[in-house]
Amino acid sequence: MTVIADNKKRVTLPTKSGERFDLQAMGQDKFILTRLAPITVRAASVRMQKKQGFTVGKLGHAINVAALQAALAEFP
Repeated sequence: MTVIADNKKRVTLPTKSGERFDLQAMGQDKFILTRLAPITVRAASVRMQKKQGFTVGKLGHAINVAALQAALAEFP
């Protein structure tokens, strides 16, 4: 398959919307594009409630404290 870059240096591939790819540069003129598996994310259902004059969100399940700490560790 041959693709051509437009005047804004963009290349369009025949893919579906939202597909993810891994791009590896092999030297200056060669690239390897690998399709990645789709991410399955469980959407959280949050209900907004008033508690002692504040609006708070209430989840339908418990929070995984270890996963929360790991996610927060990535921030500076």
